[in-house]
Amino acid sequence: MKKKSHEKRKKNNSDMIKNYLLKILDIDSDGNTTAKIIDKKLRNTEVFIPYNKQNPVIKIGDTVSSLIKYKKKRIINTKILKKIYAPKPFFAQVNEISSKFIKIKKLFSYNNDYYFIKNDHSHENLNVGEILKASEEFKSNFKNLKTCKLERVYKGFNSNNFFPMLEINELNIIDTFPTKVLKEVEKIDISNTDKRSDLTNLAIITIDGDDAKDFDDAVFVEKYKSDKWKVLVSIADVSHYVRENSNLDTHAKERGNSIYFPNFVIPMLPEKLSNDLCSLKENKLRLTLSVEIILDSEGNKLSHKFFKSTIKSAKRFTYNDVNNLIKTKFKKNKSINDNILLNAKNLYQVYKKLKNKSSTRGALALKISDTKILFDKKGNPLEVQKSKQLESHQIIEELMILANECAAEELQKYSSDNPYRIHERPKPEKILSLINCIGSPYDKLLKNNNVTGNLFNKIIEQSSNSKDFIKINELILRSQSQARYHNENKGHFGLSLKNYVHFTSPIRRYSDLIVHRKLTQILENNEINQAYKNNLNETCAHISSTERKAVIAERNTIDRYIALIYSSKNEQTFSGEVISVKSFGIFVKFDNHKSEGFIPKRLLPKDHYLFNEKKEFLKGKSNFFKIGMSLLVNIKETDILKGKILLGYCKHL
Repeated sequence: MKKKSHEKRKKNNSDMIKNYLLKILDIDSDGNTTAKIIDKKLRNTEVFIPYNKQNPVIKIGDTVSSLIKYKKKRIINTKILKKIYAPKPFFAQVNEISSKFIKIKKLFSYNNDYYFIKNDHSHENLNVGEILKASEEFKSNFKNLKTCKLERVYKGFNSNNFFPMLEINELNIIDTFPTKVLKEVEKIDISNTDKRSDLTNLAIITIDGDDAKDFDDAVFVEKYKSDKWKVLVSIADVSHYVRENSNLDTHAKERGNSIYFPNFVIPMLPEKLSNDLCSLKENKLRLTLSVEIILDSEGNKLSHKFFKSTIKSAKRFTYNDVNNLIKTKFKKNKSINDNILLNAKNLYQVYKKLKNKSSTRGALALKISDTKILFDKKGNPLEVQKSKQLESHQIIEELMILANECAAEELQKYSSDNPYRIHERPKPEKILSLINCIGSPYDKLLKNNNVTGNLFNKIIEQSSNSKDFIKINELILRSQSQARYHNENKGHFGLSLKNYVHFTSPIRRYSDLIVHRKLTQILENNEINQAYKNNLNETCAHISSTERKAVIAERNTIDRYIALIYSSKNEQTFSGEVISVKSFGIFVKFDNHKSEGFIPKRLLPKDHYLFNEKKEFLKGKSNFFKIGMSLLVNIKETDILKGKILLGYCKHL
């Protein structure tokens, strides 16, 4: 009996089930969930919950109760029990201020949804029209008044430029820096520059967007031994300032990346670093980690070499500046130094060789335009614009890909455990769905050939003059796997490269900072310290999660601005194209593919519809809807807060 009792106690000690509250951090495209345990003793402990259709419907930011099973102190299973419904904070605009109350109205509420905050005179600088966050109080001391507690005031924001803050709240994004981090930045010693190669005499340049402030990379190209090219890519040496395990480093890791909203940025690093000390500003001495790459006359890499350096950017170009130089065939210009102009011309020549090699090896060449919101001087959104990719964008893109590939190859000489940027082949079920939707003759190409980047590019090229061109690009994009970070090298399908890491943007991506530290270890010690390998798998999963969160936040914010812009265009008609068909309705890109809306089945012509899930079409007795069809639609409703546009069907085109 004693022996059995002992065995039972032993089993109980190794197998435990505990109840915890969890905060949902991320939900991937397959429904798998990442959550954080809400417990002071287990601060920052994250759990992975595989998709289970029996779990309740949840979204990022939800709080849920769970049962967590442990075995030998390791989590082996997590079961979500139910959502915890708590009063959520809301955003409001100050409507009136009196001596007793601050009267506020919920943002984008169509009802007279007023709340009252007791005026304790602690917010003397509060003004009518300003935006704040509040939380409702269920037990009010004032009869017939909905009272709430003021949580935060957002100075400088109004109802037209506030959308990023909605995502910050919804996704629990960190948008302020702790005092201890800011104090650490103030103490950074900028006098210590180490032993570095001096590149300040070179006509090195930066090429970035019009509004950019965090300049990560500077580039230089010159002829080498008559028939070769020497390429220099110099990247801000963030690792020199951000020491591992410092408060600054820990916080940067937690953020994972910068987030770029249409009208402002949440940086990964405090602005003193991101926009100043680390930013490669024109005519400012800056510390960099450089790679020298020797190419032959056809653009094939012969060698590469990493080293610490100092640079002084000779010119800050925008993409439009460089594109204008390309159009004028780099004609001499009084405002541009001859050496700088020669560098720009050399960059263009090398880019064309690299672009040709990318095309030959099968790098995916999708023609997808980005959506851009244009604002007036006061920060109010004016219109939606589709931005075209210029050749100047591609110059930097090709050079950064080359530098990233060199970094991956260098790291692999010393360790196979690195923060790889991986992009796996499309899953078979995604290819099958593509075959069913893409139509003839492209479906036969996909059925009869091995799926490669070259095959996709062939389809894109063959369809370039057809009315289905945009549809085909969208469908191919939908078939792709999601790029992510992983400590095992699984290659990059989209770039058609075996080895790839991110090296070129350490100001805005934590993955690049890890790569810089590893390269520095190699330069200083000719090896990679074991400490740089520890917990890399967890770190890669975390920064992949923060990246997805950033993408969701950026996309949702753009959707809200689009809804706001089109809210003044009710009943206006637009030509559109069906991009997705579901059993409950159809999604349509409209207004020259600048915007997207939804037509529910109830607003389609009255018919008895059958949905074909395999081929994605709705078929009635008299009506038929499939991907790629052209329609005339009108705007019925806009839900600004959700970023949704409800469309009505007018006719087929």
